[in-house]
Amino acid sequence: AVPIERASIVLTTDVSGSMTSTDVKPNRLVAAKRAARQFLDTVPARVNVGLVSFNQTSRVLQSPTTDRQEVVGALDSMNPTGGTATGEAIYASMRTFDRRADLAGHRPPAAIVLLSDGASTSGRNAIAAAGEAKRQGIPIYTVTLGTPGGTITVPTPGGGSAIRPVPPDPRSLAQIASASGGRAFTAGSATGLEEVYKRLGSQLSHRDEKRQVTAAFAGGGLVLLLAAAGMSLRWFGRLI
Repeated sequence: AVPIERASIVLTTDVSGSMTSTDVKPNRLVAAKRAARQFLDTVPARVNVGLVSFNQTSRVLQSPTTDRQEVVGALDSMNPTGGTATGEAIYASMRTFDRRADLAGHRPPAAIVLLSDGASTSGRNAIAAAGEAKRQGIPIYTVTLGTPGGTITVPTPGGGSAIRPVPPDPRSLAQIASASGGRAFTAGSATGLEEVYKRLGSQLSHRDEKRQVTAAFAGGGLVLLLAAAGMSLRWFGRLI
Protein backbone atom coordinates (compact mmCIF):
# COMPACT_ATOMS: atom_id res chain seq x y z
CA ALA A 1 0.00 0.00 0.00
CA VAL A 2 1.43 3.38 -1.04
CA PRO A 3 0.04 6.91 -0.54
CA ILE A 4 -2.00 8.20 -3.47
CA GLU A 5 -0.47 11.28 -5.06
CA ARG A 6 -2.64 14.43 -5.33
CA ALA A 7 -5.62 12.71 -3.66
CA SER A 8 -8.30 14.89 -2.04
CA ILE A 9 -10.90 13.90 0.54
CA VAL A 10 -13.69 16.12 1.84
CA LEU A 11 -15.25 15.43 5.23
CA THR A 12 -18.88 16.48 4.83
CA THR A 13 -20.45 16.71 8.27
CA ASP A 14 -24.06 17.13 9.38
CA VAL A 15 -24.49 19.98 11.90
CA SER A 16 -28.29 19.88 12.13
CA GLY A 17 -30.03 20.19 15.50
CA SER A 18 -30.30 16.41 15.91
CA MET A 19 -26.51 16.25 16.24
CA THR A 20 -26.93 17.52 19.83
CA SER A 21 -28.34 14.12 20.84
CA THR A 22 -26.33 12.57 23.66
CA ASP A 23 -26.93 8.93 22.67
CA VAL A 24 -23.36 9.07 21.30
CA LYS A 25 -21.24 10.51 24.10
CA PRO A 26 -20.75 13.33 24.84
CA ASN A 27 -23.01 14.19 21.88
CA ARG A 28 -23.10 13.28 18.21
CA LEU A 29 -21.36 16.39 16.91
CA VAL A 30 -18.53 16.34 19.45
CA ALA A 31 -17.97 12.65 18.67
CA ALA A 32 -17.87 13.53 14.96
CA LYS A 33 -15.25 16.23 15.56
CA ARG A 34 -13.06 13.87 17.56
CA ALA A 35 -13.31 11.15 14.91
CA ALA A 36 -12.41 13.68 12.22
CA ARG A 37 -9.22 14.51 14.10
CA GLN A 38 -8.42 10.79 14.20
CA PHE A 39 -8.98 10.74 10.46
CA LEU A 40 -6.51 13.59 9.96
CA ASP A 41 -3.90 11.63 11.92
CA THR A 42 -4.46 8.58 9.71
CA VAL A 43 -4.09 10.02 6.22
CA PRO A 44 -0.58 10.78 4.88
CA ALA A 45 0.60 14.39 4.99
CA ARG A 46 0.56 14.69 1.20
CA VAL A 47 -3.20 13.94 0.96
CA ASN A 48 -5.47 17.01 0.77
CA VAL A 49 -8.38 17.11 3.24
CA GLY A 50 -11.28 19.58 3.18
CA LEU A 51 -14.33 20.20 5.36
CA VAL A 52 -17.95 20.99 4.49
CA SER A 53 -20.69 21.42 7.11
CA PHE A 54 -24.40 21.32 6.41
CA ASN A 55 -27.80 21.77 7.98
CA GLN A 56 -30.56 23.32 5.84
CA THR A 57 -27.71 25.00 3.94
CA SER A 58 -24.12 23.96 3.27
CA ARG A 59 -20.85 25.76 4.01
CA VAL A 60 -17.37 25.08 2.71
CA LEU A 61 -15.37 25.58 5.90
CA GLN A 62 -12.07 24.50 4.34
CA SER A 63 -11.13 23.64 0.77
CA PRO A 64 -8.92 20.53 0.43
CA THR A 65 -5.46 21.31 1.80
CA THR A 66 -2.45 19.57 3.31
CA ASP A 67 -2.48 22.07 6.19
CA ARG A 68 -4.00 20.00 8.98
CA GLN A 69 -4.21 22.94 11.40
CA GLU A 70 -6.51 24.77 9.00
CA VAL A 71 -8.85 21.78 8.97
CA VAL A 72 -8.74 21.44 12.75
CA GLY A 73 -9.63 25.12 13.11
CA ALA A 74 -12.57 24.64 10.76
CA LEU A 75 -13.73 21.63 12.79
CA ASP A 76 -13.74 23.70 15.97
CA SER A 77 -16.05 26.27 14.35
CA MET A 78 -18.93 23.82 13.77
CA ASN A 79 -22.07 24.27 15.88
CA PRO A 80 -25.37 22.34 15.62
CA THR A 81 -28.64 23.95 14.52
CA GLY A 82 -31.34 23.66 11.86
CA GLY A 83 -32.46 20.98 9.41
CA THR A 84 -30.73 18.69 6.89
CA ALA A 85 -29.98 19.40 3.22
CA THR A 86 -27.81 16.45 2.24
CA GLY A 87 -28.08 16.98 -1.51
CA GLU A 88 -26.83 20.55 -1.22
CA ALA A 89 -23.91 19.34 0.87
CA ILE A 90 -22.88 16.83 -1.80
CA TYR A 91 -22.94 19.45 -4.56
CA ALA A 92 -20.96 21.87 -2.39
CA SER A 93 -18.39 19.17 -1.63
CA MET A 94 -17.91 18.31 -5.31
CA ARG A 95 -17.20 21.95 -6.14
CA THR A 96 -14.22 22.02 -3.77
CA PHE A 97 -12.16 19.50 -5.74
CA ASP A 98 -9.44 20.42 -8.21
CA ARG A 99 -10.00 17.80 -10.93
CA ARG A 100 -7.59 19.21 -13.52
CA ALA A 101 -5.80 16.41 -15.34
CA ASP A 102 -2.01 16.03 -15.33
CA LEU A 103 0.14 15.77 -18.47
CA ALA A 104 -0.79 12.10 -18.81
CA GLY A 105 -4.50 12.95 -18.73
CA HIS A 106 -5.10 11.54 -15.24
CA ARG A 107 -7.40 13.36 -12.84
CA PRO A 108 -6.42 13.35 -9.16
CA PRO A 109 -8.46 10.92 -7.03
CA ALA A 110 -11.26 12.44 -4.96
CA ALA A 111 -13.74 11.11 -2.42
CA ILE A 112 -16.37 12.40 0.00
CA VAL A 113 -16.87 11.09 3.54
CA LEU A 114 -20.43 12.08 4.42
CA LEU A 115 -21.45 11.85 8.07
CA SER A 116 -25.08 12.36 9.04
CA ASP A 117 -27.70 11.06 11.44
CA GLY A 118 -30.85 11.44 9.39
CA ALA A 119 -32.57 11.76 6.05
CA SER A 120 -32.45 14.93 3.99
CA THR A 121 -35.33 17.30 4.78
CA SER A 122 -34.69 20.16 2.33
CA GLY A 123 -32.74 21.20 -0.77
CA ARG A 124 -31.99 19.24 -3.91
CA ASN A 125 -32.43 15.48 -4.15
CA ALA A 126 -29.55 13.68 -2.43
CA ILE A 127 -29.73 10.57 -4.66
CA ALA A 128 -29.50 12.72 -7.78
CA ALA A 129 -26.50 14.49 -6.27
CA ALA A 130 -24.88 11.13 -5.57
CA GLY A 131 -25.47 10.10 -9.19
CA GLU A 132 -23.68 13.24 -10.36
CA ALA A 133 -20.80 12.42 -8.01
CA LYS A 134 -20.49 9.00 -9.62
CA ARG A 135 -20.41 10.55 -13.11
CA GLN A 136 -17.53 12.71 -11.94
CA GLY A 137 -15.71 9.73 -10.46
CA ILE A 138 -16.17 10.88 -6.85
CA PRO A 139 -17.40 8.05 -4.59
CA ILE A 140 -19.25 8.97 -1.40
CA TYR A 141 -18.60 6.99 1.76
CA THR A 142 -21.52 7.55 4.11
CA VAL A 143 -21.34 7.17 7.89
CA THR A 144 -24.62 6.96 9.78
CA LEU A 145 -24.22 8.18 13.36
CA GLY A 146 -26.55 7.55 16.29
CA THR A 147 -28.75 4.95 17.96
CA PRO A 148 -32.49 4.22 17.59
CA GLY A 149 -33.12 5.64 21.07
CA GLY A 150 -31.56 9.03 20.35
CA THR A 151 -33.53 12.11 21.46
CA ILE A 152 -33.13 15.87 21.67
CA THR A 153 -34.86 18.53 23.75
CA VAL A 154 -36.67 21.19 21.72
CA PRO A 155 -38.41 24.38 22.86
CA THR A 156 -42.22 24.58 22.70
CA PRO A 157 -44.55 27.59 22.46
CA GLY A 158 -45.01 29.17 25.85
CA GLY A 159 -41.43 28.70 27.00
CA GLY A 160 -41.53 24.99 27.72
CA SER A 161 -39.66 22.11 26.17
CA ALA A 162 -40.32 18.67 24.77
CA ILE A 163 -38.37 15.50 24.05
CA ARG A 164 -38.20 14.60 20.35
CA PRO A 165 -36.88 11.28 19.06
CA VAL A 166 -34.09 11.53 16.47
CA PRO A 167 -33.29 7.98 15.34
CA PRO A 168 -30.66 7.67 12.60
CA ASP A 169 -31.65 6.80 9.03
CA PRO A 170 -29.05 4.35 7.66
CA ARG A 171 -31.25 3.39 4.71
CA SER A 172 -31.20 6.80 3.03
CA LEU A 173 -27.45 7.15 3.54
CA ALA A 174 -26.84 3.66 2.16
CA GLN A 175 -28.77 4.66 -0.97
CA ILE A 176 -26.50 7.70 -1.39
CA ALA A 177 -23.38 5.56 -1.05
CA SER A 178 -24.69 3.00 -3.54
CA ALA A 179 -25.69 5.63 -6.11
CA SER A 180 -22.21 7.18 -5.98
CA GLY A 181 -20.21 3.97 -6.11
CA GLY A 182 -19.06 4.30 -2.51
CA ARG A 183 -19.79 2.33 0.66
CA ALA A 184 -22.01 2.80 3.69
CA PHE A 185 -20.98 2.49 7.33
CA THR A 186 -22.84 2.86 10.63
CA ALA A 187 -21.62 3.89 14.08
CA GLY A 188 -23.60 3.77 17.30
CA SER A 189 -20.82 4.94 19.62
CA ALA A 190 -17.90 7.34 19.67
CA THR A 191 -15.43 4.45 19.65
CA GLY A 192 -17.18 2.83 16.70
CA LEU A 193 -17.12 6.11 14.79
CA GLU A 194 -13.40 6.59 15.37
CA GLU A 195 -12.72 3.06 14.09
CA VAL A 196 -14.74 3.74 10.93
CA TYR A 197 -12.86 6.99 10.30
CA LYS A 198 -9.47 5.35 10.85
CA ARG A 199 -10.37 2.60 8.38
CA LEU A 200 -11.60 5.09 5.79
CA GLY A 201 -8.53 7.27 6.24
CA SER A 202 -6.29 4.35 5.43
CA GLN A 203 -8.42 3.01 2.56
CA LEU A 204 -8.95 6.30 0.76
CA SER A 205 -5.40 7.60 0.96
CA HIS A 206 -3.53 4.46 -0.12
CA ARG A 207 -3.67 2.07 -3.03
CA ASP A 208 -2.04 -1.28 -3.64
CA GLU A 209 0.80 -1.35 -6.17
CA LYS A 210 2.91 -4.21 -7.43
CA ARG A 211 6.50 -3.94 -6.27
CA GLN A 212 9.56 -5.68 -7.72
CA VAL A 213 10.92 -7.95 -4.97
CA THR A 214 13.63 -9.76 -6.95
CA ALA A 215 16.31 -7.51 -5.44
CA ALA A 216 15.11 -8.34 -1.95
CA PHE A 217 15.32 -12.09 -2.59
CA ALA A 218 18.76 -11.71 -4.21
CA GLY A 219 19.97 -9.69 -1.24
CA GLY A 220 18.67 -12.31 1.16
CA GLY A 221 20.39 -15.04 -0.81
CA LEU A 222 23.68 -13.14 -0.70
CA VAL A 223 23.42 -12.77 3.07
CA LEU A 224 22.86 -16.52 3.46
CA LEU A 225 25.77 -17.29 1.13
CA LEU A 226 28.15 -15.08 3.11
CA ALA A 227 26.95 -16.61 6.37
CA ALA A 228 27.59 -20.12 5.02
CA ALA A 229 31.06 -19.12 3.86
CA GLY A 230 31.91 -17.72 7.26
CA MET A 231 30.74 -20.86 9.05
CA SER A 232 32.76 -23.03 6.66
CA LEU A 233 35.93 -21.06 7.34
CA ARG A 234 35.35 -21.28 11.08
CA TRP A 235 34.65 -25.00 11.18
CA PHE A 236 36.92 -26.39 8.42
CA GLY A 237 39.46 -23.63 7.89
CA ARG A 238 38.58 -23.42 4.21
CA LEU A 239 35.68 -22.69 1.86
CA ILE A 240 33.77 -25.80 0.76
